[in-house]
Amino acid sequence: MPRPPKTEGKKIFVGFASAGAAGIWSFTRVLRKRGYSVDFYGVGHSKFGMPVDTALEVSSNKFVFALQKMALFFRILFKYDIWHLNCMEVFFFYPLNLFILKIFGKRIVLTFRGSDVRTHLDFLPPSLQSKSKNWPVYYEKMRRLSQSWGGFKRRIRMEIFIWFADRVALTGPFLASSVSHYDKIIPYARDLEKILKIKSETHKNKIVIFHSPTVMDVKGSEYILNTIKNLKKKYKNVEFRMPLNLKNEDLLSLMAKADIVIDQLLVGWYGGQAVEAMALGKPVIAYMHEPYFNLMNFAKDIPVINSNIWTLEKDLMILIEDFKSRKNLGDAGIAFAKKYHRPDKIADEYLKLYFD
Repeated sequence: MPRPPKTEGKKIFVGFASAGAAGIWSFTRVLRKRGYSVDFYGVGHSKFGMPVDTALEVSSNKFVFALQKMALFFRILFKYDIWHLNCMEVFFFYPLNLFILKIFGKRIVLTFRGSDVRTHLDFLPPSLQSKSKNWPVYYEKMRRLSQSWGGFKRRIRMEIFIWFADRVALTGPFLASSVSHYDKIIPYARDLEKILKIKSETHKNKIVIFHSPTVMDVKGSEYILNTIKNLKKKYKNVEFRMPLNLKNEDLLSLMAKADIVIDQLLVGWYGGQAVEAMALGKPVIAYMHEPYFNLMNFAKDIPVINSNIWTLEKDLMILIEDFKSRKNLGDAGIAFAKKYHRPDKIADEYLKLYFD
C-alpha cells in the first residue's frame, strides 16, 4: 500500500510499552510493513514480555533514571514528527515535555487506555452504602478516587494532555465519560495472524474455566473464585485455572487449552485478553455496561456473554451444560476478532489521526 505524498519523510514515535503493548506492537508492525517510519519505545522490560523497537534500560536510582529519560527525549526530539503518547506517559515533567513538543511543531496524538484516565465508574450509584454488603471493594475504591486529591490531579493531568494534543483516541467506550474530549474510539489491536495459528483445544470429559487477571480487585477475581467453589459442588468435571503474571506467549498457550474464558466482572467493557480469547475460539464472559453499546457501531456483533458478580454462576451453568452454545460463541468470536480487531484495520484508524 503506497504512502500518500503528505506522509513522505514523516517519522512516528510511539510510546510506551507499559500498557496495551500487545496491541501497539501489532499495529505498528503493519505500519512498518507498509513503509512508514515508526518506532515503538519502551522503558525497561515489559512485565508481560512484549517486544519493543527500543527499550530504555531502567536504573535502580530514581534520579539517574529521570536523567536517562530526559537525555533520551532530547536525543530523539528532532528525529520524529509525530508523537503518539499512550497512558499519559512522557519522559519528564509532563507540561514542560508537552510544551517542548508543541513549540517545535510536533504533532501529538494521545491514546487513553484505562486506569490512566478513569477517575470514576459512571454506572455506580451516588451512595454505595445503599447497596448490598457484598458490593465490590473496587467500586468503593473508585468512589473514593472520584472524590480524592489523587482523582483531581488525574483529571487535571488529562485536561493538560488534551489541551496540547492534536488528536485523542480512546480504546473503548468505558472511558468516554472520564475525558472532556476525544476524536475517536479505536479498539485494541491484536496479532491475529499469530494467534490464529495457535492450536486451540477443547475437552470431552471436563470443562476448563480460565481467568488470568492483571489486577484481581479490578477484574472481580474474588467473586469468580467463590462462584467456582459453588460450581464444583454441582459439576465434578469443572477445572479452574487462574495463572498470574504470565508473559503473553505463555498466556496464549494456556488460554488455548481452556473451554471458557472469564475476562472481568466489574469494569463494564471487554479487554484485550478477551479479544485474544475470542481469536482462539473461546466463549468469553465479561461484564458489559449496556449504555456503552450506544457508542460503538459494532455493539450488536459482540459475541460476549454479558455477566456480573450476581449472575455469573447461572451464566456459567448454561455454558457448562451446552456444548453447542460454547461452539457457536467460539466461532462468532473468531469472526468478530478478525473483523474489528485485526491490526491492519487499527493501523488504518491511527493513520487518520497521524495525518488528517
